[in-house]
Amino acid sequence: MFGTNTGSKHPLDIDCTAARQRLQQGAKMIDVREAHEVAHGKVSGSVHIPLGTLAGDIAATLARHGIDPAANDVLCICASGGRSRHAAMALRHAGCETAASVMGGVTAWAATGGTLARG
Repeated sequence: MFGTNTGSKHPLDIDCTAARQRLQQGAKMIDVREAHEVAHGKVSGSVHIPLGTLAGDIAATLARHGIDPAANDVLCICASGGRSRHAAMALRHAGCETAASVMGGVTAWAATGGTLARG
């Protein structure tokens, strides 16, 4: 449906260094936190799609936000890694085999030198 890569080629959980590399290679990042959390800062260029929004038609939701998993890797991020892991698993279940969760979330992102833009 979305991609042709096998799940074994793409780990479900990745660290911030790997996430930065994949973003440089064209990956798209989805911030699955709630709006009040994103208002305090998010990874520049990330798209805000709350976790609950992914419960429906994932392909349609991604398309509404201009994300094409057939053309781009998809990374998920939250506050600390729990919700983003659920989002990445849901994306994989829907056929987006490259979906991954950023371990430690925006907390780890900032702690490892990543900047956050105001949501």
